[in-house]
Formats: sequence, C-alpha cells, structure tokens
Amino acid sequence: MSAGSSLAIARTYASFVKLAHTVFALPFALVGMSAAYAVPTTFVYPRHVPGMGPGTTSFDQHMQFSWLLLALILCCMVGARTFAMALNRIIDRRIDALNPRTMQRELPARRISLGQAWTLALAAAGLYFGACFTISPVVFWLSPVPILLMAVYPYMKRISALCHLVLGASLGLAPVGAWVAVRAMSSNTFDNGELFFAGAGWRAGLFGQGPLAWGLGWDAVGEPAPWVLGAGVMLWVAGFDIIYALQDDEFDRANRLHSIPAAVGRRAALWISRAMHLGAAACFFGCIWLLTHPAPVGGMDTRQYTQLADWVWAAPCVMLAGLVYQHSLVKPGDLSRVNMAFFTVNGVISVAFGAAFLAAWLTA
Repeated sequence: MSAGSSLAIARTYASFVKLAHTVFALPFALVGMSAAYAVPTTFVYPRHVPGMGPGTTSFDQHMQFSWLLLALILCCMVGARTFAMALNRIIDRRIDALNPRTMQRELPARRISLGQAWTLALAAAGLYFGACFTISPVVFWLSPVPILLMAVYPYMKRISALCHLVLGASLGLAPVGAWVAVRAMSSNTFDNGELFFAGAGWRAGLFGQGPLAWGLGWDAVGEPAPWVLGAGVMLWVAGFDIIYALQDDEFDRANRLHSIPAAVGRRAALWISRAMHLGAAACFFGCIWLLTHPAPVGGMDTRQYTQLADWVWAAPCVMLAGLVYQHSLVKPGDLSRVNMAFFTVNGVISVAFGAAFLAAWLTA
C-alpha cells in the first residue's frame, strides 16, 4: 500500500468520525484534569520535613502531576468519542442515506464498509476501556456510564426531542471523568515518615494502589465543582446541537425523527437554545467560583492553597462572549451561517476557555 493511499484511508476514517470535532470536548476534559490538580483535596497528608526534628510535618494537599495520566486521559477522550461517532453513523446509516444533507457520508456513500465501521468502533472502545483500567479501579468501574449514554443517543432521536440533552450529558461527563481520574490516580504510602506518591492500579506490586487512593477516587465523585462544569458543558452542547438541528427540521418531521426544532419550530427552538446557553454560562461562572472557594479541610481555610491565578475568570467571560456572538449569526429565516456558528465559533470558544484556564493554573 502506497503512502498516498494510506493517507487517503486515514483521511476517510478521520472524516467518518469527525475527528476534528474532538476540539469541542477535549479542552474541558483538560480543564477538569488541571482543576483537580489545582484545588486541594479533602484529605490532609502529614509529611515529615527532612532536616527538622521528629514529629514535624507539613501538609501536602495536592495531587502530583503525571504525564502518564495526561496521556491516558487523552486516550480516553479519543477512544470514547471515536466509538460514539462511529456507533452513531452505523445506527443512522439508513436515515443518512435518505437525507440530502448527509447522503454523502462515508457509510451511505460506501467509502467505508459496515464491517470497517464496526472494527473502528470496537477498537476505539477497547482503547477507552483499556485506558480507564490503567488509571484506577474507580475510573474503570465508572467507565460504562458515558459509553451507555453515547449508545443511547442515536435511539433517542427516534423517541424524544430531549436527545440534545443526552448528547450534551455524554460530553459533559468528560471533565468529571478527568477530575476523578486525577484524584484516584495518586496512591500514597508512608516510607520512613515521608509521603510517597505512585500511580494507582489493580496490583500493589505494579502500581502501588492503596486504600486512600480508592477513598480519594470515590470522594471525588461527590465533589460539586466538576459536576457544575459538566452541567455547563451539557447545556452548551445541547444548545448548539439544537442550532445544528435547525437544518433538518423538515426532514425530521417527515421521517418521524425527534428534535426540538422539529417539535416547536425554528423560532422557539432558538429561544430554547439561548436559554440553555445562558444556563451554561451560569454554570461556567459557578464552577470557577467553587474552584476558587474550596471547602475547608479539617477546619482549615484552604483557599490560600488553590493553584489558580485570579484571572481564571477570563475563561467563562470568553465563553459567554462567544455564545452571544454565536446566536447573532443564526436567524429563523436565515440558516446560511449555521456551520460557522456550529463549527468555527464553538471550536474557538472551547479552545479559548481551555487555554485561559490552563494558563491560569500553570502561572499560579
């Protein structure tokens, strides 16, 4: 096989799963990861200070950064999203063949066979579950939840106009999963009075999994900040999915498919999208407030230990400005700029949000 044909095949597969659209959720997964590093944990770790007398301790309340964990989170994101897109295309292949807007997609146009599509989907699922297994038992036990939501979404379009929220929820779990992964990844044991961090996993001899890491992982599931961020992502995605669905409102009604534009019309659908995006903006601002005002630990005010620069507030401000601009592009009687609103604007604001947050963490 020549290099040219290999490149063409790679481009076909990338187009099939819309690989470029990973930019929508990936920045928020990285925000969830960096927030989990930046905010003190609910556990206080006593640590002996070398060179000082016996009984002296300091308090290390933060997870230790891991490049391995970053790589595993990226594998989770790419694997889960590739599986979701491939499965969606497989389930919708007959509907796509009927819709003039989608009939040139890879499966209806037979540029990819059904067997190849299933192979890609299963390989992506294997990558996702393998990465979750490597991170920690807590993450692995929770790993089926987003996959189930992703599998339900294509069928929701045949049942309910709330399908947009199901899609949003599946992407909204990305920052929550990254947060839990960070909190559960670091195990700790005491060696000569000093705290030692090691990666968490199934076998103590290989990864050093300890009971405190298990507790940290499950505790992280109950922390509010990542869920508020995830709710913001859910409403943001659901809102722009409604805008994208405006293009197919007549086709959906004719083929008994469900979407908010098909159910209530374009004008009302745009107002619902605006309301969702207003709620998303409130969640993004609320998340930043929670991160910069962490709960006290053991009666101690831990805000001084939060590793986020004050200008982290720029992240939700950029997001809000982008959402306002997005809605200025689309009118009920003019859908000519839907693709610009959907692809360009959403890609820019998600990257800008992530970049601003990461910079506020790295410079703190």
